[in-house]
Amino acid sequence: MAIELVSYADLKSLLDLEEALITSYPALGVIRESVTSAFESFTGRLFESKERTDTIYISNPTQMIALPAIPVASVSSLVVTFYETSETYTEHGGYEITRYGVKLTSSVQNCKIVITYTGGISTVPDNLERAALLQTAYEFQSKDQIGAESVTTEGGSVNRPALGLLKEVQRLLKPLVHPLRA
Repeated sequence: MAIELVSYADLKSLLDLEEALITSYPALGVIRESVTSAFESFTGRLFESKERTDTIYISNPTQMIALPAIPVASVSSLVVTFYETSETYTEHGGYEITRYGVKLTSSVQNCKIVITYTGGISTVPDNLERAALLQTAYEFQSKDQIGAESVTTEGGSVNRPALGLLKEVQRLLKPLVHPLRA
């Protein structure tokens, strides 16, 4: 199940929705999920906390292994393969968990790393929840004019910015950008 960045109760309150369930507003469910994807793309990280297996190919010498789901809670397996020879690294002596992923105790290059780890956020920070509330509400209220540059109503016309993340939302997300991407 995907992480819920903003609750339906908060959206219902802000948008003055009447129905008890989000399923009564199919567009809202789609928008809420797409906002999560847009936020993950903007920040360069995955939010949902779960076990993942990533394969990383290293060509240049490095000790830093950036992982997309941070913070890393635990690593259950880290295997480095050099020219058909595999070596299993352990947390005590082989690597340490950092804010960007893991740091190997020695530099590696020209290898494949297969890491199984649990990472992501377990509770949604306030700034992420507020950003999701603002962006989801904005997109839901504008759903009938997606792609329109101007909207004409009885009272006149309004120019609309291109669909994208709101400036305030980007400001709220900045502290959550992956450390190696900032």
